[in-house]
Formats: sequence, structure tokens, C-alpha cells
Amino acid sequence: MKKKETKMFIAAIALLMCCLGMNSQITPEKNYKEALFTLGHIATIDISMPDSTWQAIVRNPSDKAYHVCSLTINGEQFDKVAIRTKGASSLDDVKSIKSDRYSFTLKLNKYKKGQKYHGMTKLLLNNNIWDATQMKDAVVYDMCYHIGLPAPLTNYARITLNGKYFGCYLMVEAVDKHFCKRNYPGEETNIYKPYHNLAYRGEDMKNYADISDYAKMNGDEASMQRVVAALRSVDEGKDVDQHLDVESVMKYMALQTIVVNYDCMTGHNVQNYYLREADGKISLIPWDYNLAWGGYPDDENDFDGFENMGEFDPTAMPQWIDVPMTESDWSKEDVSKIVNFPIDTPFSCDLSQRTFFMNLLANKVYKARYYHYLKVLCNQYIKGGGFKKTVATINREIGSFVGTEDNAFYSNMRFHKANETLDAVLQKRADSVLGQINGTIPSTWDAQKAHPEKLINIDDINLSDLGGLMVTEKNKP
Repeated sequence: MKKKETKMFIAAIALLMCCLGMNSQITPEKNYKEALFTLGHIATIDISMPDSTWQAIVRNPSDKAYHVCSLTINGEQFDKVAIRTKGASSLDDVKSIKSDRYSFTLKLNKYKKGQKYHGMTKLLLNNNIWDATQMKDAVVYDMCYHIGLPAPLTNYARITLNGKYFGCYLMVEAVDKHFCKRNYPGEETNIYKPYHNLAYRGEDMKNYADISDYAKMNGDEASMQRVVAALRSVDEGKDVDQHLDVESVMKYMALQTIVVNYDCMTGHNVQNYYLREADGKISLIPWDYNLAWGGYPDDENDFDGFENMGEFDPTAMPQWIDVPMTESDWSKEDVSKIVNFPIDTPFSCDLSQRTFFMNLLANKVYKARYYHYLKVLCNQYIKGGGFKKTVATINREIGSFVGTEDNAFYSNMRFHKANETLDAVLQKRADSVLGQINGTIPSTWDAQKAHPEKLINIDDINLSDLGGLMVTEKNKP
């Protein structure tokens, strides 16, 4: 081969390799985050099953047994997919208003090993029965992304059931091995979903059954020994940085303080969070915010019998949960508690039940990090445009049609009104938090009670606009 021909041959090979490389960049295999959880790009999900299967599901939704269905996600088809209802008291609320619009859990690999959607094997579909904004979870998790706190992905989907439009649902990523691979690549992780206030209760492992019994990923005895060591270090104030991912926990605390979700440890409950243990350090993963900003009752009398955390039974849901939330339930004091929730005593229960967090706030260095993330969320996310950008994206995605379904819990008009109110609540919440940080507004319950005149005015806020526990027909004007 002549020298000139050789050069041309090499150039042609190089060009071919370049084209192949460019092509591989243009059409790579999407991961499930890109394929399904790009906010602003609505997904389509079709669920198909025999009518007898559907009737078995709606006849006994609280059973939460898995059934077989076929599934099409954005045009990709899957058979032998497992489906069950999802939730606790919300299942009863759906049934009580004679609706079949339940939340669902989908598992692609339960009956067909190895089946997955772009690396994902489990998908949660939330009906947002208690959330007129339809976006509390999406907004709160977006706050997490803003401060670098690992949290589930969310997006919306048009759901069809056997070819008929069934409703607009919020899709939520499960906290599972895929979540861990995405957020903690290459790390050995143990995940728990506890019913525990994280107080140190001595070395007897029986005192931590409400953590160990709820292991979701790994979670062996050695891991639990490390969890207890971490709780002990916080209780004693010794070697905390060796046992706790302090930065992550301070981010979590700041988030909880901003969103005022009483259906977790901010209130009287000890649920709705995940605990992660990895290499001897623990951190917390946020979870379930459809009742944030006033969707859950904050009446200590409603929680009689729940203060013994060691005997808490998550399957025994209290009867008050079925009491409808109406406009008359919200006094000015109730609304002010949400807007002016104190950042230095950020719990509505007895502070002696939240020693894990209060011990951390007693450390000046940790408290400074907590204040830092409070300011980031207020100044950058709420006041700086992050919140409005996310809401605008969601409105472009679902605002024209959400609530127009025959089985909708809230009308389209109610959706838009709820989001106006959520914006007003967040702006005032940010004003209060920043005022508490700079000292112009009291930052503890006692100080706020002594000087109510210094609190942010809430006379123009109607929290009922946001929805709440138990949906009734009056939610649909």
C-alpha cells in the first residue's frame, strides 16, 4: 500500500471510529432518572389486568396483597408485574368516599427475575389524597436536592387503567438498593425505616427493636451495634463526628424545620424517615411530606398513649386520623405555629422525647451548620427563585388538566388556589426563620408565647386551602 493510500486509510478508520463514538454519545442507555424522573416531562403509564383482579384489589385494599398486571411505561411494555395498594390510613379514606383511586406500589422483578425499567425495579404511585397542592412531596424533595441532601426522585404520570384514563399521579422513587447506588455509589449501606425517637436507651439491643425490626436493606446485628454506638455518642456528646454524618443530619434538621411536618418526629410521631448506617456513621433520609405545612393535627390530647416510644405499634393507627380537616379546625394560633415554628425548639412534642436532636443543637458548631442550611433554604430556594421555578415547571406539566378527572380528590381550581396559598405560607415561613436567626423574632416556644406581638402576621393565610387529613366531597368546589 502506497504512503498516500495508507494515510487515507488511517484517516478513514479514524473518521469511522469518531462517528461510532459520537453515535454512542447520542444514543446511550438512559438511566431511570433521565427516563422517568425529569420534572416537566410527564410520563405515561398504562396498567392492564383482568377485571376480576381489579375487583379483588378494590374489595380489600387494606390487605395490600400483590397481584399480577401488565405495565407499559412510556411505551415500554412489561408483563408479570406485581401491583398492590400503598398507604395506611389513606386506604380507609379512599374507601370511605367510595373511590377506587388508591396509591400503588409496582414491582417489576417480583414475578419475573431481572425485569427492570432502565435500572429500576420498584415504582411508587401516590394519589395525593391529602394534598390539594399535589406537589408537597415534589417541592420538599427539591429542597433536598438544592442543599445536597439525598432524597427520592419525583415526577408526574398520566395513569391509564385497562386503556381508560385513571388520573394524574405523583411518581416517587423507592428508597432501595437502586436509590443507594445512585446516591452512595460503591458504599456498603444499611437502611432502616424506624419507629423510634433515636434516643439512646442503654446497651440492651431489645430497646432498639423498633429500628432493627424495620431493616429494609441489609441491617444485620453488627450494623445495629454501630447504630447504637452512634446514638450513645450523641447522648454523651463524645466522638460524635466519628459516628454521625453531621453535615447530612444538619441538612435534614434544617429541612424538617422549614417544612413543619407533624407526621414525623417534628410532631408527636416517630415515623416517616429512613436511617442509613454506612461504615459506622449514621444519617437520615427524608420521607413522606404530603402532610407538611399543616396537613396533620397538632393537638397533644390527640396523641394520648403514644408517648411510650418503646411500645409504639405502627400497625395500630389511631381513630382520630379519620377526623376531617375543615376550615373551622384552623385557629389563628394553629396557623401561626406553622408560619412561626421556632427554630431553636423545632418540635411540637415534649423536648425530652427528642434528645437526639436537641443534644446536637446544644453544640455551637453543629448549630451553626443548621443555621447555615436554614438560611440557604430561605434565601436561595424560597426567596431566591428555586421554589417558584419548580412550581412553574410543575404547572406547565400538569396545571391544565390535574383535577379534571372524574375521580379527582380536588378540582383544578382548588389545585391552583392551593399553590397560591403554599407560596404565601413559604414566603412568610422564610421571613419568620430569617427573623429568628437575626434575633428580631423569638426562636423558642416559651419566648414566642411571651412575645406574640413579634411574630409574623398570618391573618391572610387559610391553611385549609392546602388540604389535610381525610378527603370529603367538599374538597371539590
